[in-house]
Amino acid sequence: MGVRKRCDGTLIKGLPGFRKINPFVMKGRNESAVYYSDEFVLDETLEFIREYNRNRKPGQKSISIFHVVLCAAVRTIALRPQANRFISGQKIYQRNRIQISFVVKKELTEEGLESTAKITFSPNETLQTIVDKVHRGVKAARDAAGTATDKEMEFVTKLPRFLLNLVIKGFKILDYYGIAPKSMIETDPLYTSVFLANLSSLGLDAPFHHLYEWGNASVFFVMGRIKKVPYIDEQGQVKVHTVMEAKFTIDDRISEGIYWAKTIGMLKHFVEHPQELVEPPEIPEEILKEHMLEEV
Repeated sequence: MGVRKRCDGTLIKGLPGFRKINPFVMKGRNESAVYYSDEFVLDETLEFIREYNRNRKPGQKSISIFHVVLCAAVRTIALRPQANRFISGQKIYQRNRIQISFVVKKELTEEGLESTAKITFSPNETLQTIVDKVHRGVKAARDAAGTATDKEMEFVTKLPRFLLNLVIKGFKILDYYGIAPKSMIETDPLYTSVFLANLSSLGLDAPFHHLYEWGNASVFFVMGRIKKVPYIDEQGQVKVHTVMEAKFTIDDRISEGIYWAKTIGMLKHFVEHPQELVEPPEIPEEILKEHMLEEV
């Protein structure tokens, strides 16, 4: 049993048998997780950010490394549609939107409350449109009234423990069969293409993060601290570069290793060459067709 089309994705047909059986032999996201780490060289990126902010037009908001990384992630997903899949009910779906979730601190202190932002993007985003959407998303998340997700959590956590367990179990059953309420999935930050954690802003090392069994996020991407690292070039000379740690946790069932290696390589390229993110991408028609995206 299961539906062909969920509110957040479409069942993929024609997959090879070994791909279709994976969700049955590896039932959980953390059981299926693979881990990948890299360092992004930011010499060119940081210079681009300084120059972009220095020359931005009146009314344009300044950009940061977070905006560049987020835009690079959106651009990469737009060009690599298999990275936008998820598993639900032991079936593989193509997500019908490009969405990225991240934590927002209401205040940059240990005691500061946290909220989450979940933003929907089009495949044709540019760096400046990303900045504008992120600005609105962060502003909403920091609103004293709280987001829809904050309000839902406040409500359900006031329920008696046995009733809360029943509500969660009931929702998981509905989600398994692809009939969970659209209103709940749309606001839940764990129903997303990528969950992005920005620890670089706090100067912290990047850990490998688990994949939540709740929701259907297939990728957790952690930005770590920015630091100076010596490299030996091809001529044997030592050069010091500014780099950022990047850690990925990925649900291995939605695609295969070579595809993911090329996908992360593309993401790294865009982060290290952000000038390519200023203009909209040229996306082949067959890629857009594979996405099966809804209108944003």
